[in-house]
Amino acid sequence: YVGVCVPPTKSKARDEGARVPISSLPQFAQLAFGGVQSLNQLQSAVVETALHSNENMLVCAPTGAGKTNVALLAILQQVGGCIESGVLQRERVKIVYVAPMKA
Repeated sequence: YVGVCVPPTKSKARDEGARVPISSLPQFAQLAFGGVQSLNQLQSAVVETALHSNENMLVCAPTGAGKTNVALLAILQQVGGCIESGVLQRERVKIVYVAPMKA
């Protein structure tokens, strides 16, 4: 056999980017983030897809990176689609969230 060594890529400086303030979210979504001033870096990077579109997405990140709140943003996107004239049409909301009990 032939051994091949592939060196790791050089780390690039992370673009911290602007964090999305909770106050910029729709009013109904702000209620889910009580006491939080802004989304973290991961959540800010995906908020357009998670909250403002119906696109599928896959989020892979370490424990504690904020994936649960990304899922919450996606849930809020679905809830927002069930609000008519400022009233939540509860009979239209059907959401299943599956998460591991242990990391």
